Amino acid sequence: MSRCIDLEQRHFLTLIESDYDYRRPRRGQVRQAVIISISEDEMIVDLGVKRDGIVPRRDLELLDDEYRTSLQAGDRVPVLILDASDRYDEIIVSLKQGLEQQDWLRAKELLESGEICEAKVTGMNRGGVIVPFGRLRGFVPNSHLLSVPVGLHGDRLRQAKRDLVGQTLSLAVIEVNQRRRRLVLSERVADRRRRQRLLEGLTEGEVRTGIVRHLVHFGAFVDLGGVDGLIHISELDWRHVTHPSEVLSVGDEVEVYVLSVDRERERIGLSRKRLLPDPWPLVAKRLRVGQVVQGTVTKVVKFGVFVDLGKGVEGLVHASEMNGKATNTDLERGSPIAVRVLEIDRWRRRIALSLRRITDAALH
Repeated sequence: MSRCIDLEQRHFLTLIESDYDYRRPRRGQVRQAVIISISEDEMIVDLGVKRDGIVPRRDLELLDDEYRTSLQAGDRVPVLILDASDRYDEIIVSLKQGLEQQDWLRAKELLESGEICEAKVTGMNRGGVIVPFGRLRGFVPNSHLLSVPVGLHGDRLRQAKRDLVGQTLSLAVIEVNQRRRRLVLSERVADRRRRQRLLEGLTEGEVRTGIVRHLVHFGAFVDLGGVDGLIHISELDWRHVTHPSEVLSVGDEVEVYVLSVDRERERIGLSRKRLLPDPWPLVAKRLRVGQVVQGTVTKVVKFGVFVDLGKGVEGLVHASEMNGKATNTDLERGSPIAVRVLEIDRWRRRIALSLRRITDAALH
């Protein structure tokens, strides 16, 4: 019986000892601890060894008020070993430095992975702006600020940086030096990486949704979520478009078809009209050469008049095909007009019209 009791006691001791890490904590080591109790003077934590850890009051007072008041028994926290000698009954640890060490490790991970993070600008100095990184102080140099126009100096540069305070920036970690407590981030590098990843994820033939950012005479630039693509004016609509503003406005949400992706030159070709019904397959059923049709003037240009023939199809009355009495300057956009079909070029998707030949036919 005594032998059975002895075996049970030995098994019980083995179970207790298995819960502890008897490797002696070393100064400067970070360990995960479990909070046992919290008082105004100290916090007692279980380090997984026979001796408990003590977070002194002076260390607790350095913590953020909101974080400190949220702590409760049973929480797991990282602590840095300050003194593991036998001078004290407990091991002296720092929660503040343990949390900071956790942030340094996170910064190193982001440096290696190239992952992008976000931080709110809290201050500025001569060389750049200050951002918090967990409990660390990060720095974004002037040359790495995408939000500040290149070439600003003096008061204009200082004002531009003041305007950034309170704003959230997308950043990439570009330097981590824990010994010098130096953590440098870059908005420009983050933007470049984001564009590269977006370009890598784009495939010709897919459909994306974007926001119209700029209109120029040759097309519309569309933001696809961090990288711009161009809808050439010829890809805006099946009908003739003189300026992109006839179809789109800045700020419009538009669905686009990806025509081409040049990752080296960071150029994306887009189309809007490829997602619209193609009116040309029905042209042969609706129109024939010699037919007189009713239309509406859509554009008046030096070389003639564009006429809407309905269902997304336009034709051109060349200046040479105007009648003797009326010229293109006599017509206005929206004017109704009767025209004769001279030619239908299905390959080039062009229809030649005449106003003069209606008059001539009437005279003869």
